[in-house]
Amino acid sequence: MLMARVIRIPLGCMAMLLAGTITAQLDSVALNYAASITEEDLRTHLTILASDDYQGRDTGKEGQKMAAAYLRQAFERMGIPPIPPHQAPDLVDGYFQPFELIEERIGGLDVVSHKDTLTFLNELFYFNEQLVEDLPVSALTYMGKVKDLTASTKVAAGAKAFLFSGAGLPADISAMVPLRLTMDWARKVEAQVVVVVMDDLSVLMREMKHAVGGARMRLAEQAKGEVKIKMQGTQLLLVDRDHVDALLAKGRFSKLQRAKAGKKVPAAFTVRSRPQQQRVVSENVLAFIEGTDRKEEVVVITAHYDHVGVEDGVVFNGADDDGSGTVALLEIAQAFAKAKAAGHGPRRSVLVMPVSGEEKGLLGSRHYSENPVFPLENTVADLNIDMIGRFDSVHATSAPYVYVIGSDRLSTELHAVNEEANRLYVGLDLDYTFNAPDDPNRFYYRSDHYNFVRKGVPSIFYFSGVHEDYHQPGDDVEKIRFDLLRQRTLLVFHTAWSLANREGRVTVDKP
Repeated sequence: MLMARVIRIPLGCMAMLLAGTITAQLDSVALNYAASITEEDLRTHLTILASDDYQGRDTGKEGQKMAAAYLRQAFERMGIPPIPPHQAPDLVDGYFQPFELIEERIGGLDVVSHKDTLTFLNELFYFNEQLVEDLPVSALTYMGKVKDLTASTKVAAGAKAFLFSGAGLPADISAMVPLRLTMDWARKVEAQVVVVVMDDLSVLMREMKHAVGGARMRLAEQAKGEVKIKMQGTQLLLVDRDHVDALLAKGRFSKLQRAKAGKKVPAAFTVRSRPQQQRVVSENVLAFIEGTDRKEEVVVITAHYDHVGVEDGVVFNGADDDGSGTVALLEIAQAFAKAKAAGHGPRRSVLVMPVSGEEKGLLGSRHYSENPVFPLENTVADLNIDMIGRFDSVHATSAPYVYVIGSDRLSTELHAVNEEANRLYVGLDLDYTFNAPDDPNRFYYRSDHYNFVRKGVPSIFYFSGVHEDYHQPGDDVEKIRFDLLRQRTLLVFHTAWSLANREGRVTVDKP
């Protein structure tokens, strides 16, 4: 026997009902299944996915694989079947869309001389690796102190390797400003390598280790056809003062400092390149709820389930970024699955897709946009959720809100559908601050919806703003506002429900 269900109407919506401001008719079926989205379920899922056991869900690593398995199992329990092989032959088990990545780590350059070998984070430091082949250096042009460099400094014709003194530079991260100016100059003179001798590298290395120590990734399919070249740009090397003499063929650096800028110095070392690359595989997870009379058209709902992993033994759990969006997807998928099982399934198909690789450059969604399981011309819209579990400093004392980004960029209708869903069912303050074309944060380009946008698919990015724990180990479940998370999830659900069931698909009326 079907049990009676109590329909809970959000307070904001109730207030509007009492005020008599709603003219459109509420969809009682949508309200019925929206009631299955609960704070308790959101908390249960997030407590698991954002626990230390999941190791920060770093792309391609064990924790991300564990999260993918958890998501698949959750979709199976909801009764969402795998996508059949004839529809998607490239999927694994009907749920996983794998994609191959090239992972690169800084630390693949050594400086080798007949006296010593200088290694990264020991006697040697740098911020980017520009060499892809070994570079022998037989001479350096001494240019004096970095802090005395001017853009008008002249160099001997043909000089490609330069030596600077870092005397007078700060020992900490503030040295980055003059070092960047040095690099600007070096690129102008088409230098191959610039060596800066630092009095003490230890503080700078400690402060910059976090910024340069992580892995960078790119899609393996993007790397196809790349040509290996000897130089990709100017290589900057910071060398500890106690070890710089190992690079010189004769003499000492201490005596050289009295020389005039432009002096040629014999050198005897090779910058050895050992690119630290490996191929890894990650997965998007697909839960497909097939539609009825308009099943060829698809509404896509995305959130990234990866985060940044573990650093120095500390787990970055990413409860808000983007555990909050991931568990919202689970609840939305459950609501649509319940509706379909009861004979109230959506007219258009709904693809709920947790993606991976977002933290590495929107890579999972990019792979899907280049290899769509369902044609993008049949994709009605993408609703993307990235961080909806907390509030930022601007809204510390405000009414419940959510940032809405991109809703009107391609489709006036999509914007209107979202506004009506909010007015009828949720009653959040919709903040369009970050939707401004001149937003200096450029959030419109910084989450997975943008890979749909660039293919012409109307999209919305739901966001609650940056907080003090963004990409920090303090982004934990205990700080999530589950009442706000549920309200924002309800807005995405009702917008998706409307897009999936309205008579016509939203039109693209803007370039």
